[in-house]
Amino acid sequence: MIAAMTPHKYGALRLSQFLKQASNPSRALHGSCRLARHVASSERAAVASLSTTSTGNQDSRVHGRAWSTSLMVAVALASSASIIGATSHSNQPAFTEAKAENDDDGTDETTTILNWSGTHSVTLPQKSYYEPESIQDLVDIVSEAYKKSDNENKIHIRPIGSALSPNGIAFSSQGMVSLSNLDKILEINKDKLEITVQAGARVSQVLDALRPHGLTLPNLASIAEQQIGGFVSVGAHGTGAKIPPVDEFVTALTLVTPSKHGVVKMTEKTHGELFRLARLGLGGLGILSEVTLKVVPAHNLLEQTIVLTRDEAKNQLNTLLKRHKHVRYMWIPYEDAVVVVTNDDENDLPLLGPGTEVSDGKGGKKKIASVDDVTPKFSRNEQLAPLRNMLRNLLKAKEISIEEEIIEGMGFGDLRDLILAHGNMLDPDHIKKCNKAEKDFWMNAQGLDLAPSEKKLNFDCGGQQWVYEVCFPVGTYGMPNEKSMSFMEELLKEIESNNVPAPAPIEQRWTSGSKSPLSPASVITGKDYCESSYEANNALFSWVGVIMYLPSEDLDPTGYRRDFITESFKDQYCKLVRKVGSKYGLMCHWAKLEIPNGEDEEVIAQSVRDRFGPRVCEVYNKARDMYDPKRLLSNQLIAKVFGGDDVE
Repeated sequence: MIAAMTPHKYGALRLSQFLKQASNPSRALHGSCRLARHVASSERAAVASLSTTSTGNQDSRVHGRAWSTSLMVAVALASSASIIGATSHSNQPAFTEAKAENDDDGTDETTTILNWSGTHSVTLPQKSYYEPESIQDLVDIVSEAYKKSDNENKIHIRPIGSALSPNGIAFSSQGMVSLSNLDKILEINKDKLEITVQAGARVSQVLDALRPHGLTLPNLASIAEQQIGGFVSVGAHGTGAKIPPVDEFVTALTLVTPSKHGVVKMTEKTHGELFRLARLGLGGLGILSEVTLKVVPAHNLLEQTIVLTRDEAKNQLNTLLKRHKHVRYMWIPYEDAVVVVTNDDENDLPLLGPGTEVSDGKGGKKKIASVDDVTPKFSRNEQLAPLRNMLRNLLKAKEISIEEEIIEGMGFGDLRDLILAHGNMLDPDHIKKCNKAEKDFWMNAQGLDLAPSEKKLNFDCGGQQWVYEVCFPVGTYGMPNEKSMSFMEELLKEIESNNVPAPAPIEQRWTSGSKSPLSPASVITGKDYCESSYEANNALFSWVGVIMYLPSEDLDPTGYRRDFITESFKDQYCKLVRKVGSKYGLMCHWAKLEIPNGEDEEVIAQSVRDRFGPRVCEVYNKARDMYDPKRLLSNQLIAKVFGGDDVE
């Protein structure tokens, strides 16, 4: 057993220091800056959580990796962007700003928080935004809120992590508790292959702590800056037909509840279904303070990227799902092309998969990744040429000048973002040209690469964006049905026949099922559910995500373009996905579920309840009655789905 460790913590800055640093090109920049969209894609996932106050007695906090300052400054000069604009639409996971509107007594001081995708923000009184420095502080805050709350005066304490969820599922204007300070690595148990952390620890911190011990997490979502509490509470997932969503990795947890039960420690053995409800509890049963997760030996993955036609992708899917540990499809609307990315443990490569066949020393054969295998066929310049050329042509037509050095310093995601934003992002013809350039890039980027699993399971998600991701059952691992492909065929037909300005990619991934009742991939289907059944243990789910990118504020100073894109995404694209998916038993990813006010509100909320069924909704609400009887942890989204809450 290894002694507890505390990961590196980034320094704290006040807003004035942050802005001074940002304007000084001789220093590395930390923080929430929209210009960061233009730096190398390897830095895109850096997290920033900045809190400022005018009272002078609370330090701001900045968590993040150092950006490539010289590149950022050059782009700023080229596009005449403003650092101050970062406070409006940051592409970083969370930006919080506190300000006092009444300088006399500070009673009107507020905090504003913006999520990573720049699609949701919340403003609340600073006195209602808590940042406990220790577990005991957290216990005291929750206990005090429970004791002092009544029907007339509720002290809301909605838990918030890195604010990475595209729908702002953690947001509440009535009160929130940030766990950013509760980020210690408590224990690494190599014998049990487990790690115990405080719930505010980020996934990247956990990976850093595990690395020296030859361990890693079993799977990752596309980014690694989520706090562990949020990572499991919303049912994040990666891809792998035999790998479940991340809530299944939780073996123990500690909840701090606003109830007579106080601090509750749970495992499957001690609490059964309550434990499974709490590990993916949407922050509604208590505030996670500690989480124990399964880990696995660290390993390298051999990644293969190929481009198939749509028919080839359809015909090869079942083989690919069985042959490879991780499979991801990226469909390109208006192009007969599907980018297929597979990953396999370098020590367990499938014989019929990529690599070089050699003797295994036992009279048989095995596959290895040789130097020749992982040598790219095309140089980086050749791969990026289609995107660079399209950007140059767009800039020339608009008589915009950006230094060639800057263009050549951009990665795939940065080039795509600028290409999209320098045209009409709702013009189908412009989107088709962008998608064609992206297909040409991937044609040249085909090949093999070898790297640690944590590098390969994270990938560039692009800039600020709207995203809508749904999950639906597609049979079992041993016998997948046709629904994965029929859904995509119908969706693409609707997109292309209606001329929807759908940018690439439409991403499709697969996981096994989860026994957490509220998981979108839940195998709990009703009163006849049998935990030990073949169907439950081998269930297969497909996840499909559609996106629309948003321009940065330097390319949309009025915000009108973002407003039009938002309207188009919600009123056309998302409705189209729901229309196609109505017969597939869709459930939206909890972190991407949007329930707008208006005529669709109850229809969408009811569809969620129907997906889980009355029994699951009932047991969740009974658990809330037990651990949050005064509904201090709720917010609008939770109230709309599960009801019974007095939430503004």
